[in-house]
Amino acid sequence: MNTTVLRATDRIREGVSRAAISLFVEGVRRSPALRQFVLERLSATMRSSFCDTYRPEDVEYLAHTLWFGDTLKPFLVRLIQEKPKAAKKFVELAYQWAHDMRRRNALEKAGKVAPVTVAIEPTGRCNLNCPGCYANSGPKAADLPYEVWRDTVAEAKQMGATLITLTGGEPFLRESEDRFISRIAAEFPGLGFLVYTNATMITEDVARRLGDLGNVFPAISTEGSAAESDSRRGNGYSRNAAKVRERLARFGVVYGFSATVTRRNAELLSSDAFIDGRIAEGDLFGWFFLLQMIGRRPDPSLLVTPEQRALLREQIYRWRKLRKPIFIGDFWNDGFLTGGCIAAGRGYFHIYSNGDISPCVFSPVACANLMEIREGKGPYRSVADVVNTHPLFVRYREVQKEIADPRAPCPLYDHPEKFRDVCRRSEWRANTNMPDGYFDGEIARALDENAGRWVDALRRLPYAPASAEDEIAAVRKELENRVRQPDAAAR
Repeated sequence: MNTTVLRATDRIREGVSRAAISLFVEGVRRSPALRQFVLERLSATMRSSFCDTYRPEDVEYLAHTLWFGDTLKPFLVRLIQEKPKAAKKFVELAYQWAHDMRRRNALEKAGKVAPVTVAIEPTGRCNLNCPGCYANSGPKAADLPYEVWRDTVAEAKQMGATLITLTGGEPFLRESEDRFISRIAAEFPGLGFLVYTNATMITEDVARRLGDLGNVFPAISTEGSAAESDSRRGNGYSRNAAKVRERLARFGVVYGFSATVTRRNAELLSSDAFIDGRIAEGDLFGWFFLLQMIGRRPDPSLLVTPEQRALLREQIYRWRKLRKPIFIGDFWNDGFLTGGCIAAGRGYFHIYSNGDISPCVFSPVACANLMEIREGKGPYRSVADVVNTHPLFVRYREVQKEIADPRAPCPLYDHPEKFRDVCRRSEWRANTNMPDGYFDGEIARALDENAGRWVDALRRLPYAPASAEDEIAAVRKELENRVRQPDAAAR
């Protein structure tokens, strides 16, 4: 069969698949009985697939993951009811994710790194000048050329990624200049694009394009309240963000929030009023980030206390138990769901707007550069080559395995001495967001003290969040029973 016929066959198959998905989503939206049946089947399939590969040492990870999947049912129902067009795209991406998961498993068995996502900066520029910006973004910084960006996304997909994460800088600066985001999303309809944004550049035309595409998901920055957000990001920021949310909702775009947790706003972000307000304004997902000591003039006095971190952890699990109709992620408190740190290619890695390749968005070091790879300079021939073999990445993944407690998963934040050891044993260069004293000064001391306080607090905290332990324990027992049953039958 020639290439033309193969491509035509693929297009027909894709068309049939999209038509089937469209009918499926519409049926689920209109019929509560069908909706309930489908959700129950999804849950049963998820349980069955996880139990097929069950290992006793994975029980805690699997129990939390299966429980988390159950808590997402109201989110899925809300997605289908409020955003039927986007829901169809979401289902397509879910099928793609399932396909990519099989491919990632095969790659990992072959000893290859297979990330779920890659975080890439289209630009280091930003139209705001927020205090403490982790990226130290400003009006003048590098831009990633579109052809480099396109080739990198293609390689990320080949490595196993289903989602591309856009950070910055302000990514939508590039959209306003050359439709950078909508062009790449159109070129790769089988990928999702999560965009961290201040939303100031999302005009009516941009929102319309995102609605037509269906695979771009803006995460709008917030500090927890209008007063806090305006204080950090400028007067009128929150009013504009509310208008942008209305605009995105009008065009059926799936959007959410991104919140940096500090000592000043931790209680606010952990409140029911905050999460209920986000749901009321149409947010379908949200990401919590603990303040990091990098970027523009980091202030150690704003690091969250152990009590604040524990409060956020309990509240997020409580919201999940209450089945709040929103997807919530917490990169430092969700170690149970991710099996620990996901950086250095284990789940994702980061590329700066100047082409530097780094293990993590929050690790202010780099070890290779996209432009140098394209020009044939140095020992690395591809991004995958860097991620799989560079000593910085390899040692980082070794450290991840050394960290036993999923409640303190992060080498940068929870075990800064381990990250310093990674860097001592590897070649690297500092990026522009590395502050003075990060390795051996005031910042290093503050990170060590902060990590020590959290380790002390863990001795007093329940292993699993108390707010959901009863439900998680029930899933844990179900897992153990499923594994015992074949053994009993054999006897």
